[in-house]
Amino acid sequence: MALLLLGIALVLWRVFGSPQDWEGGMRWLRTGLMLGALGAIGLSARLIFPDTGGDAPDEVSEKAPGAAPDERP
Repeated sequence: MALLLLGIALVLWRVFGSPQDWEGGMRWLRTGLMLGALGAIGLSARLIFPDTGGDAPDEVSEKAPGAAPDERP
């Protein structure tokens, strides 16, 4: 949660409160800050909601072996 809040706070600071006159090399720092903040938000989402991938059984695996799936119109 802390990583998510830090990323959101950095994005909000950059959009609403950071100096608008960052020119030259500082522009690259600004871009890096934004990309880092968006990466932190994405990483925190993966940490909060991990991908369990394939742990839930599907309908076909619950039936008898070799049974065809139900066809629904």
